[in-house]
Amino acid sequence: MMSRLTVLSLLSVCLSAGAILAGCSPTSPKRHSDAEVALLASDAHVIVGGVPLIVPFVALTSLAEKPSFSLDRKADGEAAERKLESFRRTAGSPETAMVIDRLEITVRPYGWDDFDAPFRRICLQLTRQWARSICDNPSAPLRRAMPKDQFFLADDRKLDGFRDYSIGNGETVSDHLDRMRLKSGEVSVICDAQGSSKSTSCTAATPFTQHLIVVWRVWSNSAEAAGSKAEREGIAITAFVANALGPVENFPTLISVACDLIRPTPSGETRGDACS
Repeated sequence: MMSRLTVLSLLSVCLSAGAILAGCSPTSPKRHSDAEVALLASDAHVIVGGVPLIVPFVALTSLAEKPSFSLDRKADGEAAERKLESFRRTAGSPETAMVIDRLEITVRPYGWDDFDAPFRRICLQLTRQWARSICDNPSAPLRRAMPKDQFFLADDRKLDGFRDYSIGNGETVSDHLDRMRLKSGEVSVICDAQGSSKSTSCTAATPFTQHLIVVWRVWSNSAEAAGSKAEREGIAITAFVANALGPVENFPTLISVACDLIRPTPSGETRGDACS
């Protein structure tokens, strides 16, 4: 059994857990089987930075460190599938939870706009209330408080992997992290010095506990400056990790925090607003 997940290279062209189980075909998507939906709805148990976490498989944005450009895609695919299967087995129980350096998560309406309409039945199978609250509702408070894009939970002793994430000006997310002086309870932000006057690209990070830190990208817009956005999202993400991903979920506390942190440019959807 592997003790550390350094590279899960299943995704040579596919990035989402849904795409993995759909066969990674960009032109002929297939309908998910009951077994595939059940797997995606089930909980993955992992340990990052010494902290045990529980995350539904469907929320794991990417199970690969980087895409494969090998010419032998068949062999790559077979090897990657074996690694993924190993991850599935170990992540299925807290007793066998795998220690990993970095976990990529997206909070989104998982069953809302999938090409496979029957996939929406995943919403009824998710075990955590937070996941069910956003599964078919893009306007859920949690969705509107959290970053629109993915964020990372990472071991602060293992940050070199962020060198694979380019910022676009010759720097990487790792370069930004190297310049930060992370302090407990504070959000650190480093921005692209070459950003335009209309939009600035930044990296934000905040320690959580033990060696677990949260890392995410922040873009300013006309409604919210990057610094303010990072502070708001930092509170939302740390509340999410504390109340949604631990052994015991505390949804009432999480939704209370989310309602206070809804971004100033919410979705046009208004149904299911639990804050009203």
